[in-house]
Amino acid sequence: MTKNSLLWKITPPDGGPSSYLFGTMHVRDLRAFGWLETAKRHIDACETFATEFDFSDADETALAEALRLPNGATLDTLLKPSVWKNLDFYCRKKLGCTAEMMRSQHPMAVMTALSTAFLTDESAHSLDEALWHHARAVGKKTTGVETFADQLETLRKIPLEQHLKSLTWLLKNYGHQKRRLKKMMSWYASGDIRQLYQAAKKDAKGMRRVLLYERNELMAGRFAEIAREHTLFCAVGAGHLAGGKGMLRLLKKAGFKVKPVQLDQAR
Repeated sequence: MTKNSLLWKITPPDGGPSSYLFGTMHVRDLRAFGWLETAKRHIDACETFATEFDFSDADETALAEALRLPNGATLDTLLKPSVWKNLDFYCRKKLGCTAEMMRSQHPMAVMTALSTAFLTDESAHSLDEALWHHARAVGKKTTGVETFADQLETLRKIPLEQHLKSLTWLLKNYGHQKRRLKKMMSWYASGDIRQLYQAAKKDAKGMRRVLLYERNELMAGRFAEIAREHTLFCAVGAGHLAGGKGMLRLLKKAGFKVKPVQLDQAR
């Protein structure tokens, strides 16, 4: 059984210096920041810091293009009238705007806005961004175990119909999703990466291969490549750690030793 921890010590097959793999969340809600100081101390001890992609490589123009609906399509014509009406209701209630303001937005962008409305913006940066800024401040080399282009390609691989289906489900189950996100925050605070993996798998539904399994292989491979040459602290979404096709299992298969780090061990 996978032990409860967000932070894992990863030792190369030859027994060289250890690196670390940390499960993070892209949220500004302080309930997710319990491991922040522990993570910072381990970042300080490593040569290189990696997030899923290096935030300095973000291309806002390319992202805006990827999140634009194709061929002048609009959500009010792509969604059923009842779903569009639901979207307008939650936009007004949670985002302080009308659905009309969202009509040209990609369904994923709308889902992100509606989902993060459940959480509080208590920090200036999300948890993964806070770690990245710390790494830069203490002079660490920063990189990514994916590239920004990799992430955009993942987005493009998912058919628009699948994104529309996911948005429709969210709008029909908004109250349920709020309760579910509260559970996920609780699992995260307790380091229950197995439950977080199950939640990520459920969210991915028909897109698991693209959103989870292929990305896990790419990120684990890149982690191993860097960790054989440099001590690495790597922060990726916590749903990527556990499971038979998770990064921890893949690194173990590659010969690395994986060991959980507990909060009290780091003090």
